[in-house]
Amino acid sequence: MATIPAAAVPTARSSRHQAGAALIVSLILLMVLTVLAVSTMRTASLELLMAGNAQFRENAFRLAQSGIDAVVRGSERVGAGDCPAAAADPAVDIAELGGRYVTEVCYRGESVTLGNTFPRFPTYNYEVTSTGLTDARDARASLVQGYALTGASGR
Repeated sequence: MATIPAAAVPTARSSRHQAGAALIVSLILLMVLTVLAVSTMRTASLELLMAGNAQFRENAFRLAQSGIDAVVRGSERVGAGDCPAAAADPAVDIAELGGRYVTEVCYRGESVTLGNTFPRFPTYNYEVTSTGLTDARDARASLVQGYALTGASGR
């Protein structure tokens, strides 16, 4: 029968010290991993919120651009009056973009277009300000664009 040398058998004292050290090391590692997990979740939540805000801001920009397009196409009324006394048009809801736009059209005077062979047809100059507003998170975008109408039907 083979005997085990005495040096290879652990003593009771050394195994108790190792078990206590392993517990402390594992608790410290668990605490570090928990802190890392919590900070990663907070970072991911913040990035998700920022991406949502960018999307709502883009929708507000599209709403404002829709207002300018509607005025220039002629589907909105033209030339409310001189600015700043002009009142804003009623809000127009666009459900697809989740919001509405408000336009204000200002008359900026007449001019003669260079190269126009008919000088008796003046050019009427306008400025449209369109503000897009989203229903969620109150995102807002304002755009200003000028346009001109030449001919007798301009004003």
